[in-house]
Amino acid sequence: MPAVALFITCLVDQLFPQIGEATVRVLERAGCTVTFPAAQTCCGQATFNDGFW
Repeated sequence: MPAVALFITCLVDQLFPQIGEATVRVLERAGCTVTFPAAQTCCGQATFNDGFW
């Protein structure tokens, strides 16, 4: 069974949680074991989108 470490961005988590949940469902239906790395940190997307890059 393939293992997938899934990184869910804060934008998905806060604005579109159904996308993250659907992603997990698709991966699990495909036979993957999904984990969420405890050490994951912010990817910086919100800051980048605001022009701070």
